[in-house]
Amino acid sequence: MRRRFFWALVAVSVVTLAVGGLTAALLINDSVEESARAEFNRQAEATARLIEASVRERGSLGTTPLRNLGNLLAVVRVVGGHDYVEAVLIGPAGGSTVVGDSAPLAEQVPGGVDGLGRRVQFEAEVDGEAVAAFALPVQMGALGKVVVVVGTDLELVPWPPVVVRLLWAVGLGVLLAALLAMWLSRFLGRRLEGLSAASRALAGGDLAARAPVDGGDEIAEVAVAFNDMASELEQARRREREFLVSVGHDLRTPLTTISGYAEALHEGKVEGEELARVGGVMYRESGRLSRLLEDLMLLSRLEAGEFTLRPEPVDLTAHLRGTVEAYRGRAEAAGVRLEADLPALAPVLVDPDRIDQVVGNLVENALRYTPAGGEVRLALRAEGEKTRIAVSDTGPGIEGDDLPHIFERLYVAQRYRPARPEGSGLGLAIVRQLVEAMGGRVEVSSAPGRGTTIAALLPTLAASG
Repeated sequence: MRRRFFWALVAVSVVTLAVGGLTAALLINDSVEESARAEFNRQAEATARLIEASVRERGSLGTTPLRNLGNLLAVVRVVGGHDYVEAVLIGPAGGSTVVGDSAPLAEQVPGGVDGLGRRVQFEAEVDGEAVAAFALPVQMGALGKVVVVVGTDLELVPWPPVVVRLLWAVGLGVLLAALLAMWLSRFLGRRLEGLSAASRALAGGDLAARAPVDGGDEIAEVAVAFNDMASELEQARRREREFLVSVGHDLRTPLTTISGYAEALHEGKVEGEELARVGGVMYRESGRLSRLLEDLMLLSRLEAGEFTLRPEPVDLTAHLRGTVEAYRGRAEAAGVRLEADLPALAPVLVDPDRIDQVVGNLVENALRYTPAGGEVRLALRAEGEKTRIAVSDTGPGIEGDDLPHIFERLYVAQRYRPARPEGSGLGLAIVRQLVEAMGGRVEVSSAPGRGTTIAALLPTLAASG
Protein backbone atom coordinates (compact mmCIF):
# COMPACT_ATOMS: atom_id res chain seq x y z
CA MET A 1 0.00 0.00 0.00
CA ARG A 2 2.80 2.40 0.88
CA ARG A 3 4.53 1.73 -2.45
CA ARG A 4 1.34 2.35 -4.43
CA PHE A 5 0.71 5.55 -2.50
CA PHE A 6 4.30 6.68 -3.10
CA TRP A 7 4.16 6.26 -6.88
CA ALA A 8 0.66 7.68 -7.07
CA LEU A 9 1.78 10.88 -5.37
CA VAL A 10 4.84 11.15 -7.63
CA ALA A 11 2.71 10.66 -10.74
CA VAL A 12 0.23 13.29 -9.56
CA SER A 13 3.00 15.79 -8.94
CA VAL A 14 4.57 15.20 -12.37
CA VAL A 15 1.28 15.55 -14.20
CA THR A 16 0.34 18.64 -12.15
CA LEU A 17 3.64 20.38 -12.78
CA ALA A 18 3.67 19.54 -16.48
CA VAL A 19 0.10 20.60 -17.12
CA GLY A 20 0.41 23.67 -14.91
CA GLY A 21 3.68 24.75 -16.52
CA LEU A 22 2.45 24.32 -20.08
CA THR A 23 -0.81 26.07 -19.33
CA ALA A 24 0.99 28.97 -17.69
CA ALA A 25 3.42 29.27 -20.63
CA LEU A 26 0.57 29.30 -23.14
CA LEU A 27 -1.36 31.90 -21.19
CA ILE A 28 1.75 34.05 -20.79
CA ASN A 29 2.52 33.70 -24.50
CA ASP A 30 -1.00 34.82 -25.45
CA SER A 31 -0.89 37.76 -23.05
CA VAL A 32 2.59 38.85 -24.15
CA GLU A 33 1.70 38.46 -27.83
CA GLU A 34 -1.41 40.59 -27.46
CA SER A 35 0.52 43.28 -25.62
CA ALA A 36 3.40 43.11 -28.07
CA ARG A 37 1.08 43.40 -31.07
CA ALA A 38 -0.45 46.57 -29.69
CA GLU A 39 2.97 48.07 -28.94
CA PHE A 40 4.34 46.97 -32.32
CA ASN A 41 1.46 48.59 -34.18
CA ARG A 42 2.03 51.84 -32.32
CA GLN A 43 5.79 51.82 -32.99
CA ALA A 44 5.34 50.70 -36.60
CA GLU A 45 2.98 53.55 -37.36
CA ALA A 46 5.32 56.02 -35.68
CA THR A 47 8.24 54.60 -37.68
CA ALA A 48 6.32 54.86 -40.94
CA ARG A 49 5.39 58.45 -40.19
CA LEU A 50 9.03 59.25 -39.45
CA ILE A 51 10.10 57.80 -42.80
CA GLU A 52 7.27 59.65 -44.51
CA ALA A 53 8.40 62.94 -42.97
CA SER A 54 12.00 62.27 -44.00
CA VAL A 55 11.05 61.52 -47.59
CA ARG A 56 8.80 64.57 -47.87
CA GLU A 57 11.49 66.78 -46.40
CA ARG A 58 14.03 65.75 -49.04
CA GLY A 59 11.42 66.04 -51.80
CA SER A 60 13.21 63.68 -54.18
CA LEU A 61 13.98 60.00 -54.66
CA GLY A 62 17.45 60.25 -56.13
CA THR A 63 20.53 58.19 -55.32
CA THR A 64 21.56 60.21 -52.30
CA PRO A 65 18.05 60.38 -50.82
CA LEU A 66 17.70 56.62 -51.32
CA ARG A 67 20.98 56.04 -49.52
CA ASN A 68 19.87 58.35 -46.77
CA LEU A 69 16.55 56.47 -46.58
CA GLY A 70 18.37 53.15 -46.26
CA ASN A 71 20.45 54.55 -43.40
CA LEU A 72 17.26 55.83 -41.78
CA LEU A 73 15.66 52.38 -42.05
CA ALA A 74 18.68 50.80 -40.35
CA VAL A 75 18.51 53.32 -37.51
CA VAL A 76 14.76 52.83 -37.12
CA ARG A 77 15.19 49.06 -37.04
CA VAL A 78 17.75 49.27 -34.22
CA VAL A 79 16.04 51.99 -32.20
CA GLY A 80 12.54 50.51 -32.58
CA GLY A 81 13.67 46.95 -31.91
CA HIS A 82 11.97 45.69 -35.08
CA ASP A 83 13.05 42.52 -36.80
CA TYR A 84 12.23 43.88 -40.26
CA VAL A 85 12.07 47.44 -41.65
CA GLU A 86 11.66 47.65 -45.41
CA ALA A 87 10.86 50.32 -47.97
CA VAL A 88 9.78 50.06 -51.61
CA LEU A 89 9.73 53.06 -53.95
CA ILE A 90 6.89 53.13 -56.47
CA GLY A 91 7.58 55.51 -59.35
CA PRO A 92 4.98 57.59 -61.26
CA ALA A 93 5.02 55.05 -64.10
CA GLY A 94 4.49 52.13 -61.74
CA GLY A 95 8.05 50.79 -61.49
CA SER A 96 9.22 49.68 -58.02
CA THR A 97 12.61 49.92 -56.34
CA VAL A 98 13.52 48.10 -53.13
CA VAL A 99 15.55 50.13 -50.66
CA GLY A 100 18.21 47.74 -49.38
CA ASP A 101 19.04 44.17 -50.29
CA SER A 102 15.61 42.54 -50.10
CA ALA A 103 12.04 43.08 -48.96
CA PRO A 104 10.49 39.67 -48.06
CA LEU A 105 7.58 41.27 -46.22
CA ALA A 106 6.79 43.73 -48.98
CA GLU A 107 6.41 40.82 -51.37
CA GLN A 108 3.60 39.47 -49.13
CA VAL A 109 1.56 42.66 -48.80
CA PRO A 110 -2.09 41.80 -49.58
CA GLY A 111 -2.87 42.98 -53.11
CA GLY A 112 0.78 43.92 -53.78
CA VAL A 113 2.65 47.12 -52.93
CA ASP A 114 1.78 48.74 -56.28
CA GLY A 115 -1.93 48.88 -55.50
CA LEU A 116 -1.61 49.67 -51.79
CA GLY A 117 -3.63 52.81 -51.08
CA ARG A 118 -3.90 52.76 -47.29
CA ARG A 119 -2.10 51.30 -44.32
CA VAL A 120 -2.69 47.61 -43.67
CA GLN A 121 -1.78 45.07 -41.01
CA PHE A 122 -1.09 41.48 -42.07
CA GLU A 123 0.78 38.33 -41.09
CA ALA A 124 3.63 37.06 -43.21
CA GLU A 125 6.11 34.20 -43.09
CA VAL A 126 9.88 34.46 -43.43
CA ASP A 127 12.03 31.33 -43.39
CA GLY A 128 9.13 29.36 -41.89
CA GLU A 129 8.64 31.81 -39.02
CA ALA A 130 5.43 33.80 -38.52
CA VAL A 131 5.88 37.59 -38.69
CA ALA A 132 3.43 40.35 -37.76
CA ALA A 133 3.73 43.14 -40.38
CA PHE A 134 2.51 46.68 -40.90
CA ALA A 135 2.54 48.40 -44.37
CA LEU A 136 2.05 52.16 -44.92
CA PRO A 137 2.00 53.93 -48.32
CA VAL A 138 3.54 57.45 -48.36
CA GLN A 139 2.39 59.52 -51.37
CA MET A 140 5.07 61.77 -52.93
CA GLY A 141 2.89 63.49 -55.53
CA ALA A 142 4.53 63.52 -58.92
CA LEU A 143 7.44 61.56 -57.52
CA GLY A 144 5.27 58.49 -56.82
CA LYS A 145 5.08 56.89 -53.37
CA VAL A 146 7.09 55.00 -50.79
CA VAL A 147 5.65 51.83 -49.16
CA VAL A 148 7.15 51.30 -45.68
CA VAL A 149 6.85 47.77 -44.22
CA VAL A 150 7.73 47.06 -40.56
CA GLY A 151 7.61 43.53 -39.05
CA THR A 152 8.47 41.52 -35.95
CA ASP A 153 8.59 37.81 -35.15
CA LEU A 154 5.50 36.36 -33.43
CA GLU A 155 7.45 33.91 -31.31
CA LEU A 156 7.35 36.03 -28.20
CA VAL A 157 8.00 33.23 -25.68
CA PRO A 158 11.37 31.47 -26.14
CA TRP A 159 10.13 27.90 -25.96
CA PRO A 160 13.46 26.02 -25.77
CA PRO A 161 14.61 27.69 -22.52
CA VAL A 162 11.05 27.49 -21.20
CA VAL A 163 10.99 23.73 -21.80
CA VAL A 164 14.39 23.34 -20.14
CA ARG A 165 13.20 25.26 -17.08
CA LEU A 166 9.97 23.27 -17.05
CA LEU A 167 11.94 20.02 -17.05
CA TRP A 168 14.02 21.29 -14.17
CA ALA A 169 10.84 22.21 -12.31
CA VAL A 170 9.34 18.76 -12.99
CA GLY A 171 12.50 17.08 -11.74
CA LEU A 172 12.49 19.18 -8.58
CA GLY A 173 8.79 18.46 -8.14
CA VAL A 174 9.39 14.73 -8.49
CA LEU A 175 12.10 14.89 -5.85
CA LEU A 176 9.94 16.87 -3.45
CA ALA A 177 6.94 14.63 -4.16
CA ALA A 178 9.04 11.55 -3.49
CA LEU A 179 10.16 12.95 -0.15
CA LEU A 180 6.61 14.01 0.71
CA ALA A 181 5.21 10.66 -0.39
CA MET A 182 7.76 8.82 1.72
CA TRP A 183 6.84 10.90 4.75
CA LEU A 184 3.10 10.61 4.16
CA SER A 185 3.26 6.88 3.50
CA ARG A 186 5.08 6.34 6.78
CA PHE A 187 2.74 8.67 8.64
CA LEU A 188 -0.43 7.17 7.19
CA GLY A 189 1.04 3.69 7.49
CA ARG A 190 1.45 4.18 11.22
CA ARG A 191 -2.11 5.51 11.42
CA LEU A 192 -3.48 2.55 9.50
CA GLU A 193 -1.45 -0.11 11.28
CA GLY A 194 -3.73 0.10 14.31
CA LEU A 195 -6.84 -0.21 12.16
CA SER A 196 -5.32 -3.11 10.22
CA ALA A 197 -4.30 -4.93 13.40
CA ALA A 198 -7.75 -4.43 14.91
CA SER A 199 -9.47 -5.72 11.77
CA ARG A 200 -7.27 -8.83 11.73
CA ALA A 201 -7.99 -9.43 15.41
CA LEU A 202 -11.71 -9.01 14.81
CA ALA A 203 -11.59 -11.41 11.88
CA GLY A 204 -9.78 -13.87 14.15
CA GLY A 205 -12.65 -13.84 16.64
CA ASP A 206 -11.50 -11.16 19.10
CA LEU A 207 -14.67 -9.08 19.28
CA ALA A 208 -13.13 -6.81 21.92
CA ALA A 209 -10.54 -5.51 19.42
CA ARG A 210 -10.75 -1.77 18.80
CA ALA A 211 -8.83 0.57 16.50
CA PRO A 212 -7.02 3.59 18.00
CA VAL A 213 -8.69 6.91 17.22
CA ASP A 214 -6.26 9.80 16.73
CA GLY A 215 -7.23 13.22 15.44
CA GLY A 216 -10.36 14.18 13.57
CA ASP A 217 -9.56 13.41 9.94
CA GLU A 218 -11.03 10.79 7.60
CA ILE A 219 -8.83 8.00 9.00
CA ALA A 220 -10.11 8.77 12.49
CA GLU A 221 -13.68 8.67 11.17
CA VAL A 222 -13.00 5.25 9.62
CA ALA A 223 -11.57 4.06 12.94
CA VAL A 224 -14.67 5.31 14.78
CA ALA A 225 -16.94 3.54 12.27
CA PHE A 226 -14.88 0.36 12.68
CA ASN A 227 -15.17 0.53 16.45
CA ASP A 228 -18.93 1.07 16.22
CA MET A 229 -19.19 -1.97 13.97
CA ALA A 230 -17.06 -4.04 16.35
CA SER A 231 -19.24 -2.96 19.29
CA GLU A 232 -22.38 -3.97 17.41
CA LEU A 233 -20.84 -7.34 16.57
CA GLU A 234 -19.80 -7.86 20.18
CA GLN A 235 -23.28 -7.02 21.44
CA ALA A 236 -24.85 -9.26 18.80
CA ARG A 237 -22.58 -12.12 19.81
CA ARG A 238 -23.42 -11.51 23.47
CA ARG A 239 -27.14 -11.52 22.69
CA GLU A 240 -26.72 -14.75 20.74
CA ARG A 241 -24.96 -16.39 23.68
CA GLU A 242 -27.64 -15.19 26.09
CA PHE A 243 -30.30 -16.40 23.70
CA LEU A 244 -28.75 -19.85 23.46
CA VAL A 245 -28.36 -20.06 27.24
CA SER A 246 -31.98 -19.01 27.77
CA VAL A 247 -33.30 -21.38 25.14
CA GLY A 248 -31.22 -24.16 26.64
CA HIS A 249 -32.73 -23.42 30.03
CA ASP A 250 -36.26 -23.31 28.64
CA LEU A 251 -35.70 -26.57 26.79
CA ARG A 252 -34.01 -28.30 29.69
CA THR A 253 -36.79 -27.57 32.21
CA PRO A 254 -39.64 -29.40 30.41
CA LEU A 255 -37.28 -32.12 29.23
CA THR A 256 -36.13 -32.73 32.80
CA THR A 257 -39.73 -32.92 34.01
CA ILE A 258 -40.78 -35.26 31.24
CA SER A 259 -37.66 -37.40 31.70
CA GLY A 260 -38.20 -37.67 35.45
CA TYR A 261 -41.82 -38.70 35.21
CA ALA A 262 -41.05 -41.08 32.34
CA GLU A 263 -38.40 -42.77 34.48
CA ALA A 264 -40.87 -43.06 37.36
CA LEU A 265 -43.45 -44.61 35.04
CA HIS A 266 -40.85 -46.99 33.67
CA GLU A 267 -39.89 -48.17 37.15
CA GLY A 268 -43.55 -48.60 38.16
CA LYS A 269 -43.38 -45.96 40.89
CA VAL A 270 -46.54 -44.21 39.69
CA GLU A 271 -49.80 -46.04 40.28
CA GLY A 272 -53.51 -45.46 40.63
CA GLU A 273 -54.69 -41.87 40.79
CA GLU A 274 -51.16 -40.53 40.27
CA LEU A 275 -51.17 -41.75 36.70
CA ALA A 276 -53.65 -39.10 35.58
CA ARG A 277 -51.78 -36.32 37.36
CA VAL A 278 -48.43 -37.41 35.95
CA GLY A 279 -49.93 -37.74 32.48
CA GLY A 280 -51.31 -34.23 32.74
CA VAL A 281 -47.95 -32.80 33.78
CA MET A 282 -46.17 -34.55 30.95
CA TYR A 283 -48.81 -33.33 28.49
CA ARG A 284 -48.43 -29.70 29.63
CA GLU A 285 -44.62 -29.84 29.56
CA SER A 286 -44.56 -31.44 26.11
CA GLY A 287 -46.95 -28.75 24.88
CA ARG A 288 -44.71 -26.06 26.33
CA LEU A 289 -41.72 -27.68 24.63
CA SER A 290 -43.61 -27.89 21.35
CA ARG A 291 -44.62 -24.20 21.51
CA LEU A 292 -41.06 -23.13 22.20
CA LEU A 293 -39.75 -25.10 19.22
CA GLU A 294 -42.51 -23.75 16.97
CA ASP A 295 -41.75 -20.18 18.04
CA LEU A 296 -38.04 -20.69 17.42
CA MET A 297 -38.69 -22.04 13.94
CA LEU A 298 -41.13 -19.25 13.12
CA LEU A 299 -38.77 -16.54 14.35
CA SER A 300 -35.93 -18.08 12.38
CA ARG A 301 -38.02 -18.02 9.19
CA LEU A 302 -39.12 -14.45 9.83
CA GLU A 303 -35.58 -13.17 10.37
CA ALA A 304 -34.39 -15.03 7.27
CA GLY A 305 -37.33 -13.72 5.20
CA GLU A 306 -38.39 -17.28 4.39
CA PHE A 307 -42.11 -16.75 4.68
CA THR A 308 -44.88 -15.50 2.44
CA LEU A 309 -47.70 -13.00 2.79
CA ARG A 310 -51.09 -13.81 1.32
CA PRO A 311 -53.08 -10.58 1.59
CA GLU A 312 -56.82 -10.60 0.99
CA PRO A 313 -59.77 -8.33 1.87
CA VAL A 314 -60.49 -8.88 5.56
CA ASP A 315 -63.21 -7.50 7.80
CA LEU A 316 -60.97 -6.92 10.81
CA THR A 317 -63.92 -6.21 13.09
CA ALA A 318 -65.45 -9.65 12.60
CA HIS A 319 -62.07 -11.34 12.36
CA LEU A 320 -60.83 -9.98 15.69
CA ARG A 321 -64.12 -10.86 17.39
CA GLY A 322 -63.34 -14.47 16.56
CA THR A 323 -59.87 -14.06 18.10
CA VAL A 324 -61.37 -12.67 21.31
CA GLU A 325 -63.77 -15.59 21.59
CA ALA A 326 -60.90 -18.04 21.07
CA TYR A 327 -59.17 -16.63 24.19
CA ARG A 328 -62.32 -16.15 26.26
CA GLY A 329 -62.02 -19.48 28.04
CA ARG A 330 -58.35 -18.93 28.91
CA ALA A 331 -59.14 -15.47 30.30
CA GLU A 332 -61.97 -16.83 32.47
CA ALA A 333 -59.73 -19.59 33.78
CA ALA A 334 -57.16 -16.96 34.80
CA GLY A 335 -59.81 -14.71 36.37
CA VAL A 336 -59.11 -11.91 33.87
CA ARG A 337 -61.78 -9.90 32.04
CA LEU A 338 -61.26 -9.93 28.27
CA GLU A 339 -62.92 -6.92 26.63
CA ALA A 340 -63.10 -5.86 22.99
CA ASP A 341 -63.61 -2.45 21.39
CA LEU A 342 -64.06 -3.31 17.73
CA PRO A 343 -65.99 -0.69 15.75
CA ALA A 344 -67.03 -1.44 12.18
CA LEU A 345 -64.31 -0.56 9.66
CA ALA A 346 -64.07 -0.96 5.93
CA PRO A 347 -62.37 -4.20 4.83
CA VAL A 348 -58.61 -3.89 4.42
CA LEU A 349 -56.09 -5.89 2.46
CA VAL A 350 -54.08 -7.96 4.96
CA ASP A 351 -52.90 -11.51 5.57
CA PRO A 352 -55.46 -12.95 8.02
CA ASP A 353 -53.12 -15.70 9.25
CA ARG A 354 -50.40 -13.18 10.11
CA ILE A 355 -52.97 -10.97 11.84
CA ASP A 356 -54.02 -13.98 13.93
CA GLN A 357 -50.41 -14.57 14.93
CA VAL A 358 -49.85 -10.92 15.87
CA VAL A 359 -53.05 -10.48 17.87
CA GLY A 360 -52.83 -13.95 19.40
CA ASN A 361 -49.31 -13.31 20.70
CA LEU A 362 -50.29 -9.92 22.11
CA VAL A 363 -53.43 -11.22 23.85
CA GLU A 364 -51.65 -14.29 25.20
CA ASN A 365 -48.79 -12.16 26.49
CA ALA A 366 -51.23 -9.74 28.16
CA LEU A 367 -53.16 -12.60 29.82
CA ARG A 368 -49.91 -14.09 31.09
CA TYR A 369 -48.83 -10.90 32.88
CA THR A 370 -52.25 -9.68 34.10
CA PRO A 371 -53.13 -10.80 37.65
CA ALA A 372 -56.54 -12.24 38.57
CA GLY A 373 -59.21 -9.58 38.68
CA GLY A 374 -57.42 -7.52 36.01
CA GLU A 375 -58.52 -6.66 32.48
CA VAL A 376 -57.20 -7.16 28.97
CA ARG A 377 -58.67 -5.03 26.19
CA LEU A 378 -58.38 -5.43 22.42
CA ALA A 379 -59.10 -2.20 20.51
CA LEU A 380 -59.33 -1.45 16.79
CA ARG A 381 -59.05 2.05 15.36
CA ALA A 382 -58.59 3.75 12.00
CA GLU A 383 -55.93 6.49 12.18
CA GLY A 384 -55.62 8.21 8.83
CA GLU A 385 -53.77 5.87 6.52
CA LYS A 386 -53.04 3.43 9.37
CA THR A 387 -55.09 0.78 11.10
CA ARG A 388 -54.26 0.48 14.79
CA ILE A 389 -54.68 -2.81 16.64
CA ALA A 390 -53.88 -2.33 20.33
CA VAL A 391 -53.88 -4.74 23.27
CA SER A 392 -53.89 -3.22 26.77
CA ASP A 393 -53.60 -4.89 30.15
CA THR A 394 -53.66 -3.93 33.81
CA GLY A 395 -50.58 -5.93 34.71
CA PRO A 396 -47.47 -4.82 36.60
CA GLY A 397 -46.25 -2.68 33.71
CA ILE A 398 -42.73 -2.37 32.34
CA GLU A 399 -39.88 -0.27 33.64
CA GLY A 400 -38.87 2.64 31.43
CA ASP A 401 -35.34 1.28 30.93
CA ASP A 402 -36.80 -1.99 29.65
CA LEU A 403 -39.17 -0.50 27.04
CA PRO A 404 -36.56 -0.27 24.23
CA HIS A 405 -35.71 -3.96 24.68
CA ILE A 406 -39.05 -5.72 25.08
CA PHE A 407 -39.12 -6.82 21.44
CA GLU A 408 -35.76 -8.53 21.76
CA ARG A 409 -35.80 -12.30 21.92
CA LEU A 410 -36.35 -13.68 25.44
CA TYR A 411 -35.84 -10.27 27.07
CA VAL A 412 -39.27 -10.07 28.73
CA ALA A 413 -39.20 -13.72 29.76
CA GLN A 414 -35.83 -13.30 31.48
CA ARG A 415 -36.53 -9.91 33.03
CA TYR A 416 -40.00 -10.74 34.36
CA ARG A 417 -39.78 -14.50 34.85
CA PRO A 418 -40.59 -14.26 38.59
CA ALA A 419 -43.95 -12.66 37.71
CA ARG A 420 -44.96 -15.20 35.06
CA PRO A 421 -42.64 -18.16 34.43
CA GLU A 422 -44.69 -19.51 31.52
CA GLY A 423 -44.12 -18.66 27.86
CA SER A 424 -41.30 -18.98 25.39
CA GLY A 425 -40.24 -15.33 25.58
CA LEU A 426 -40.34 -15.04 21.78
CA GLY A 427 -43.88 -13.75 21.27
CA LEU A 428 -43.10 -10.04 21.12
CA ALA A 429 -40.08 -10.60 18.87
CA ILE A 430 -42.37 -12.53 16.50
CA VAL A 431 -44.96 -9.73 16.65
CA ARG A 432 -42.42 -7.10 15.62
CA GLN A 433 -41.07 -9.22 12.77
CA LEU A 434 -44.57 -9.94 11.41
CA VAL A 435 -45.76 -6.33 11.66
CA GLU A 436 -42.65 -4.96 9.97
CA ALA A 437 -42.97 -7.59 7.24
CA MET A 438 -46.47 -6.26 6.53
CA GLY A 439 -45.12 -2.71 6.23
CA GLY A 440 -46.16 -1.54 9.69
CA ARG A 441 -44.55 -0.76 13.02
CA VAL A 442 -45.09 -1.57 16.68
CA GLU A 443 -45.50 0.82 19.58
CA VAL A 444 -45.46 0.28 23.31
CA SER A 445 -46.45 2.46 26.25
CA SER A 446 -46.28 1.37 29.86
CA ALA A 447 -45.93 2.57 33.41
CA PRO A 448 -44.97 0.39 36.39
CA GLY A 449 -48.08 -0.65 38.28
CA ARG A 450 -50.49 0.76 35.67
CA GLY A 451 -50.32 -1.78 32.86
CA THR A 452 -49.01 -1.92 29.33
CA THR A 453 -50.37 -1.17 25.85
CA ILE A 454 -48.76 -2.67 22.77
CA ALA A 455 -50.08 -1.58 19.38
CA ALA A 456 -49.51 -2.70 15.81
CA LEU A 457 -49.94 0.04 13.20
CA LEU A 458 -50.55 -1.42 9.78
CA PRO A 459 -50.95 0.49 6.50
CA THR A 460 -54.59 0.72 5.47
CA LEU A 461 -54.93 -0.48 1.89
CA ALA A 462 -58.42 -0.25 0.48
CA ALA A 463 -59.63 -3.62 -0.66
CA SER A 464 -60.37 -3.81 -4.38
CA GLY A 465 -63.98 -4.36 -5.55
